[in-house]
Amino acid sequence: MVFRIVIAGESQCLSFAESCLVADFLSQNLPDFCYDRVEVPVLEWQAWLCATNLKYKWHHVGSPIVWKDMLMAGSKPLYIGGGPQFLDYCYSYYNFDSFFASDQSEDLVKNIVQYKKHVAKEKRIQLEEEIKCPAPKPAKKHFTVTISGAGNPLTMHLLSGLLEMDIDDQTISKIFIYDENCTEDFLLSVERECAFIETYHPGKVVKYVDRLGMALTSTDLMIIQDHVPFKEDMAIGEWLLANRKIMNKLALVINASGARKMYVVFANLGPACFNATVLRENVNISKNHIVVATSDLGLEILPIAAEIAEVPSRNIFCPPVWGFVGINHIVDIRTTVHRYDTFEPYNRYTRVKNSSLKIGKITPELRTLEYLMYFDETLWVKVAEAKNKYPMKRPYLNKSIVVLNLIKLWLFIANPKDIVNLGLYCNGSFGLHFDGIFSQPARLVNGEWVSATDYLLPKDPQMSLYYLEKMAVMIMQLQRDALPPLVPYYPCTCKPKPYKKKKLRIW
Repeated sequence: MVFRIVIAGESQCLSFAESCLVADFLSQNLPDFCYDRVEVPVLEWQAWLCATNLKYKWHHVGSPIVWKDMLMAGSKPLYIGGGPQFLDYCYSYYNFDSFFASDQSEDLVKNIVQYKKHVAKEKRIQLEEEIKCPAPKPAKKHFTVTISGAGNPLTMHLLSGLLEMDIDDQTISKIFIYDENCTEDFLLSVERECAFIETYHPGKVVKYVDRLGMALTSTDLMIIQDHVPFKEDMAIGEWLLANRKIMNKLALVINASGARKMYVVFANLGPACFNATVLRENVNISKNHIVVATSDLGLEILPIAAEIAEVPSRNIFCPPVWGFVGINHIVDIRTTVHRYDTFEPYNRYTRVKNSSLKIGKITPELRTLEYLMYFDETLWVKVAEAKNKYPMKRPYLNKSIVVLNLIKLWLFIANPKDIVNLGLYCNGSFGLHFDGIFSQPARLVNGEWVSATDYLLPKDPQMSLYYLEKMAVMIMQLQRDALPPLVPYYPCTCKPKPYKKKKLRIW
């Protein structure tokens, strides 16, 4: 059928209700019959009918009005008439003949009103169910990533991992790199190097842009590496002010070009939690989409802790990281979880010797390292010694692993059971009420990172969570001239001249 019947009339008109009932009967018995009902309030009927007559150049009077609407572009509707003309039309086209008794037609208006209320109730119930259990959205196949501050050495590690991401036909289709403090020639050379890497997408996957706003218009995830490194001759307040200026400038660009649903990840460079807090206060994107990847601090001590506890590194999860990362934080080794296999022997093992049957079963368990590290006081000394031996690229490797794993969980394989260390906004969990970004265990729920409230609180004997929170509040309120630089004092190491006692002459 290439047309439909349109029936319009007053909401309390008997003839309109009768025509709708006939059309509904035909639609149920004739699969190709299609009709639409337009119900107009009584007080608005005359104005609506006058506008319809002027639009289609008809001269209809009364309710209802019926016409045939051709389902083709550019076609004009075909006027049928009122209620009687519609019944004649049904008889001539469909051989439909019916008789309505007076006692039946009187209840038609009441029935159609009840039917309307029933349909509205069903729509309301369906809407409530969709809100409670939203239909799963089709998974996005291709993502666009923008790296700001791409002149950092960490960028090469990130590009290598992003170009290799391919999980269930989901890939990174475009990567924009930008750095206002880096030369154009260097970033173009990075673009040329990445052009030789084979990917699933034609053209240049890695693209240099000279304006950040151009890249953010189509960005799904933004990696921020912009920061001011700390120097010994800078006051703490002056250093934080310089980082605040960079974040305020970056926030203006994000507000002008970034999508509201865009994800933002800080790669834990400089005062990462401070920068994330400042950016969160000034951007209009979703506040819960700004996080800091902080698990790299736990990865630094993981091999040393495994050596001390004599546990394989593959059986230890990343140690939890707490605090205002970049300023003050702790890595709590005592609540670090490791996988431990327990052996439970059967009774025959104690009674029968040299049995060929199974002597017991091995059950994997999850424990904390507290019982293995409780009396050890050499961990942080060994960590400090190991950092002095690290090559310059070692910290960047840990940070790139953490950022890439975070992106993989957030965009590709979301699992609410996974717990990672993230700097995210405090919502009162763990007793934290700091109005900013604070590193803590987190899990992904419905596309947003929330605090993993079932994780253990830190048990570090030399640092408390309340102290870390108080320090974060103080740092956010520091003035420019606060905490001036320390002037080094080097005492003289020259050997003093030997003192010779003078002899007194007596005259």
